[in-house]
Amino acid sequence: MTSDAYVFVEGLEQEPVICGRFWYDAQYRIGRFVYGQSWLARGDAFALDPIHLPLTDQVQTTRLHKGIFGVLHDAGADSWGRQLIGQLRKTKPQNELEYLIAGASMGVGALTFSLSRSKVKPKVSRNSLDNLELLIAGKNSILKSERVSVEVKKAFQYGDSMGGARPKTVLQHQGQLYLIKFNRADDLMNIARVEHAAMSMLAELDGLDVAETEVIRGTEDILMIKRFDRQGIDVSHHFLSANSLLTEGAVSSESLATWYSYASLAEFLRKQSANPNDATQLFKRMVFNACIGNTDDHSRNHAVLYDLQAKSWRLSPAYDVLPINNHRQHALGLGEQGRLATVENLMSQCKRFGLQSYKAKRIIDDVVDVTKQWPDYFAKKGVAEGDLELLRGVIPQLD
Repeated sequence: MTSDAYVFVEGLEQEPVICGRFWYDAQYRIGRFVYGQSWLARGDAFALDPIHLPLTDQVQTTRLHKGIFGVLHDAGADSWGRQLIGQLRKTKPQNELEYLIAGASMGVGALTFSLSRSKVKPKVSRNSLDNLELLIAGKNSILKSERVSVEVKKAFQYGDSMGGARPKTVLQHQGQLYLIKFNRADDLMNIARVEHAAMSMLAELDGLDVAETEVIRGTEDILMIKRFDRQGIDVSHHFLSANSLLTEGAVSSESLATWYSYASLAEFLRKQSANPNDATQLFKRMVFNACIGNTDDHSRNHAVLYDLQAKSWRLSPAYDVLPINNHRQHALGLGEQGRLATVENLMSQCKRFGLQSYKAKRIIDDVVDVTKQWPDYFAKKGVAEGDLELLRGVIPQLD
């Protein structure tokens, strides 16, 4: 089994730049990382994770995330990617590091991995909208665990390191890289249209940065999302999920009010972000998620970006915003009462976002007023009446 690999950063030079080396003990699930001396000597060197992997020449160790540093895990395969790797590749990974290397193809952010300290395999997606029907048919075959052609395997090899459970891949369109997300046969509603409507409604709020989305019609609808970690097809940003930043151990009821929470991410932004409004923006997103029933707002669905040219951190555009259910129990802590979506709980830690109570309440009132209009807004975005009826049982009434 593979026990070590080299970590590279793309986007700084024409070729990927070696950053460090990672060792993995699969038996004890311990990971070790050290920055290379050549990386530390660069004027544009940065910490991959300021909290868990600060810039130092010392070997750093973790047992979190099964021994894979969170920022490295961000660039690897999640549940959909692991399904692709298992079905489409002859050589099956035997440990977490091998999954990481297998998924090092067009992943989110600037990191990639190699067994060589001098060479990284090139990663260029040739998919385009002209391949849409092939991609839809291939996705359906993969979900049914059917045998797929070499052509389909090539089309989906660039979607295995994009996080999340939903089927997806990457394509180029008019010189820009996009993520495309597919519906599934067992979806209760047209997820592509509903997510597009929710993301578009979020973008209506003042001062919010939201990933650009578009519904593309084929034999099935697909959601096309502009990659915010790319400028055209070139790497422009390093990606660091809140999962990497916030995780300190097992999540408990106490941690939901302290370190595994929106407010904890806001405190990082207030210290590190080049945009002074990022913490306020995060507060608005939190309130919107509570209003729309996006309870799948876990830490992998929030991130910060490091701009490789500006050399600064900022909150990433919002992504993966979708009504899930009305039980008001969110994945990240919202306040002193943990996951519970109430106005009182949303207000309870507003000062950690740098907000006075009166301003936080005004934001909540504004977001509530906007989201109350969701039936008409979603209908205008093409969500069918049957799906609107289902959503009436999903989207809560915030109080």
